[in-house]
Amino acid sequence: MKNRNLSYILILFSLIIVSCKQVQKVADVVIQPTAREVYERNFKKDDPLLVRWQNAFEKAKRDSLQITLPYSESGIFSSENFLVYSYNLQLKEGEKLVVEVEKNPDTANVFIDLFQQQNDSIQTFQLVKSSEKKSASLSFEIDKSDVYKIIVQPEMKREIPFVLKIYSQPMYAFPVSGATNENVQSFWADPRDAGRRSHEGVDIFAARGTPVVAVADGRIGFTGERGLGGKQVWLRDGLFGKNVYYAHLDSVAVSSAQRVKLGDTLGFVGNTGNAKTTAPHLHFGIYRNTGAVNPYPYIKMTEIQQVKDTVKSVSATVSKNRAELRKGPAAVFKQFASLKKNDTVFILGKNQQWFHIQVRDSLKGFVHQSLLKELPLN
Repeated sequence: MKNRNLSYILILFSLIIVSCKQVQKVADVVIQPTAREVYERNFKKDDPLLVRWQNAFEKAKRDSLQITLPYSESGIFSSENFLVYSYNLQLKEGEKLVVEVEKNPDTANVFIDLFQQQNDSIQTFQLVKSSEKKSASLSFEIDKSDVYKIIVQPEMKREIPFVLKIYSQPMYAFPVSGATNENVQSFWADPRDAGRRSHEGVDIFAARGTPVVAVADGRIGFTGERGLGGKQVWLRDGLFGKNVYYAHLDSVAVSSAQRVKLGDTLGFVGNTGNAKTTAPHLHFGIYRNTGAVNPYPYIKMTEIQQVKDTVKSVSATVSKNRAELRKGPAAVFKQFASLKKNDTVFILGKNQQWFHIQVRDSLKGFVHQSLLKELPLN
């Protein structure tokens, strides 16, 4: 009888566990917790390691280190020091931000969060996107030029070599077949008509007759010849998207209301309209409901910065009498502190010739490689 009762209890307990898991799954569909929040469920809320890990993340939100894109960094996620990687950067409307972490082993958890600066007196940041569960990458299309913050944090108690890459991609394809950034020779806001107006687009120079192509799927809103733009095509990007403007065409290859796919030929480079005295080129513009916007970030071709050497240590000492700690990985960034000879620092990683370090009091910054000596791993 006792054994039967025990069996009933075990069955009931199992049903409760299964039921709780099912309820959690249903709740997650509605709430959509971040990968970070799902990971934290593996620990008790008052677990000292979890609390320390969470506090390190909260401190990283207040970091003010700066980087420019493209950016790469190699390092070793420390199992002993709860190091968090935080970067502020300027991003422009039309860019697609990409953050990737290559790690060994690949199964290790890494959490990536993207924040956008808020327009308030204390310059707070609001979360706009987090990496998904079991993913070590994040991408985000920038709809507003602003200051953003990227935070990268590994899971606890793992010693993991990694390579971090942060770069941007254009949201649109390049509009002139075979052309590159070098073909853009007149930019947004350049003066026109002796300063009476400014340039609401970019000019992409190419041989007459070079195909101009659809930068995205869409519908042709207008084709024809009128005004300063001469022969022109207007492409509507999506039902509530943007109006993309192609002007000074030699000829047009599409008609109004026609649906087109990315890469379809819309017309050919020329110099019609008010461009008759200039070399053949495409005037390319983008218009939102609020007016024209700078189209260059939407089409600018970008690179990924490669890692030249990998970090083999998690700590170092200052090898010179004085070492400048800077806000970013270049001499142009502001110096905000100094280190003394034989000071010990934690190495978060390395970008080109600059170490990304943390001092024991949690102060973070960048120091040139000539000023540090790496300490061997234990």
